[in-house]
Amino acid sequence: MTTQSQIAAFFRTILSAIGDYLTRTVSLFWVGSVVVALVVVPEFAQHVAEIRLGMFDSLAIGRSLANDPLRWAFGYAKLTGLALTFFASARFWWCRAHGGRWYDIRRLGLGQLLLGFAAFFLIGSTGELFPLLADREPPIIVSILFSLLSFPFLFVMLAGLFGDRATPLRTILTRSWPWILLLALLLPLAYAPLMLIHSLNHKWALGAPDALVWALMVFDSLVVGLMASSVGAALFVAYDRFYKSIGTARQETGDGGGKI
Repeated sequence: MTTQSQIAAFFRTILSAIGDYLTRTVSLFWVGSVVVALVVVPEFAQHVAEIRLGMFDSLAIGRSLANDPLRWAFGYAKLTGLALTFFASARFWWCRAHGGRWYDIRRLGLGQLLLGFAAFFLIGSTGELFPLLADREPPIIVSILFSLLSFPFLFVMLAGLFGDRATPLRTILTRSWPWILLLALLLPLAYAPLMLIHSLNHKWALGAPDALVWALMVFDSLVVGLMASSVGAALFVAYDRFYKSIGTARQETGDGGGKI
């Protein structure tokens, strides 16, 4: 394969992944509406509480009620729903592609999930612990290095989430890097502009007529649902392409053995 054809194949792969990611981000609303509801319902419930408290009557009132206990009670439920939707939507797409039920937790690789979660956050936060160990701020290269070292463990966590017990840990840690970069590309692609709209919705609602406030908050709940759906789609697309690349490599080498 020539260099030119390799570059063309690379861009086709990226564009295909982006198209898949965007399609899944939006289509989850009708093929997996129950998953999206995990965050949309508590998000809208929080908005109902905010409207009843009068948070959108003016900027001054909104600021004074920002830490209201009732608002934060709904806020914690919303944040929980957001995190659940990140992973539930990713697992939904995995099960749709590879079989199984997304809500069947018996299929989880619990050991992989816990190992990946612990290693990802512990290694990634080593730079934050540096001042406790060395009594000084870490060199920027230390923070960057440990952040990079933590990234493959995110894929270990996803292997556990998806119940992928076939791919060895060593393979995930050494061969996932191209797909980690793909994930880094996909994650902010829809999330960043949606986050901006989410922020603007609250500004537009301040001092607006009641009907407009309600309409904006309904719209905002759907925006937050899209934000969560986009993260799940990115996690699935990146890991699924990694998983398929390992299978393709095995076929090309003629290795038909048990584990990938």
